Amino acid sequence: MPTCHDKRSATAAVTLLSREHTNCARGVSALLILVFHLLIAWDCPRIVNLPGSVSVAAFLILSGYGINESFKKSGLKGYWRKKLSRIVLPFWLFVLVLLPFREDYGCRELLLEMAFIDSSFWFVPYLMWCYVLYWVLQRFFSRHFVVLFALVAVVAMNLLYQMAAEQSFSFFAGVVISRHIDWLRHLSKRSLLTIAVVAFLLGFAFLLLKEIPAVHAYKGTIPYNYVLLPIKLSLGLVLTLVPVLLPFLVRSRLLYWCGISSLEVYLVHMAVVNSVAMTWQSVLLFVLFTVVCTYIYYQINHKVIARIV
Repeated sequence: MPTCHDKRSATAAVTLLSREHTNCARGVSALLILVFHLLIAWDCPRIVNLPGSVSVAAFLILSGYGINESFKKSGLKGYWRKKLSRIVLPFWLFVLVLLPFREDYGCRELLLEMAFIDSSFWFVPYLMWCYVLYWVLQRFFSRHFVVLFALVAVVAMNLLYQMAAEQSFSFFAGVVISRHIDWLRHLSKRSLLTIAVVAFLLGFAFLLLKEIPAVHAYKGTIPYNYVLLPIKLSLGLVLTLVPVLLPFLVRSRLLYWCGISSLEVYLVHMAVVNSVAMTWQSVLLFVLFTVVCTYIYYQINHKVIARIV
């Protein structure tokens, strides 16, 4: 006869990082990023940076997890076709639609943006290069995949600008989670809660460390990246576990739709968020515009581009 512990483990095995939960976590992350950018546009205190960057970490963790789960099912078959239909062509379409509205935007800037080299939407190129790195390592260096990926992450933490450097291990963490998902799914909900609490305390401890004046004085330097990374990675991990610990969130249609259209939500709101004034009318118009344009953009991406590719 199964024990209570076994029942809890079985429940965790069914829910942990299922499609429903990953969609929900993406939805939470997308909404937090939207709110974060809105507050930043209003020159709010820098503490509001935290939810946004933590949400980015969660999104990268989920992306790394998702791509490795896909690899476990079908290898690299159709890898670039999926990326072409889900990221490359939708991003190019968005850039071209915005082109008439962007001042001082010449051929050079356009080519760099469409090549995912220099973009005002930094997250999409960053994610795309994570996918490129994943493919290269799986295709040519699969035997040493984990070690090489970790080494690249260390190099990135020391060479990239701060916003990217602090996320250098997030995508990799998602891949590692996928590689050990069978073991994780045998953990009880209490064990998952313990992991979340420990990760939160670790992130909070480094957050307090960051606020010490002597430490904060290193902002913009490589050593400072080593303080920021545990904050974003640990709290990002907590955010990915929220739907497992609070399963009622999975029933939210808002989070579901934000999750499946997270790319569209990100790009659409980023295009207009800096124009939002601090009035409820402006915010209402911003929300309405984002919802309508996200829906249209999502339909084009999934019903037109996906079928063509």
